[in-house]
Amino acid sequence: MLTLLDHPLLFCPFVILFLFLGSLLGAWVRVRRAEVVARDAGSFKALEGAVLGLFALLLGFSFAMAVNRYDLRRQLEVEEANAIGTTWLRTDTLLEPARTAERQLLQQYVPVRLNFVAAGTDAQAIQRSLTQSGELQAQIWKIAAGDASARRDPISALFVSSLNDMIDVTEKRTAALENRIPFLAWAILLFMAFVSSALIGISITSRSKRLLAILPIVVGVVFALILDLDSSRSGFIRVHQNSMMRVAAQIASSR
Repeated sequence: MLTLLDHPLLFCPFVILFLFLGSLLGAWVRVRRAEVVARDAGSFKALEGAVLGLFALLLGFSFAMAVNRYDLRRQLEVEEANAIGTTWLRTDTLLEPARTAERQLLQQYVPVRLNFVAAGTDAQAIQRSLTQSGELQAQIWKIAAGDASARRDPISALFVSSLNDMIDVTEKRTAALENRIPFLAWAILLFMAFVSSALIGISITSRSKRLLAILPIVVGVVFALILDLDSSRSGFIRVHQNSMMRVAAQIASSR
């Protein structure tokens, strides 16, 4: 299940099949317990409406959570690009040899940050990028601290401030990429969807399996969309690194 949550294309048919089995179970109950279903038809309808309403509410909350997480990742990509760009521009305020040293380190830093997202679901590549980012940040900060200690003026403080923002946003992006809809929430959604499908199977009097498949297909597609939005490192809906690429091009052209 944890593997399926990393692959929306595999998760979708799994959900459809799982819910279709729920619909078939409901249809089986309707046939085997026809007298009970007919006698308590009103109760089944009320229960069906309540469960479907609650399921729709949970589905709406999950979709909103996924969209908010996607928007946050997109905003943080722009924020990091701005922080790096500002830090690069403020290297002009440094004295030599700190200016040249900082620029060389920043030229190495941007590709590492791009690789952090491009690593996808490769855990080793992600950890390698984080390690390299931390090492470069430590070197950049050491030089900046030395320059600020020697000068002790407001101009050097500007560079330290932008550098601090650049380092802080690294952890923000890492946390945003790791922050996903909890597994327990997915389990509850699947349970609610299964119960809803079973109740639909009980209420549909037609023996057509096509009708029984409508809800599983619709819910499966919606689940795949939510999972795709929530998956920061896989799927089709991903945050593009356009702002970071522009900063990389700006730094490359300033050499």
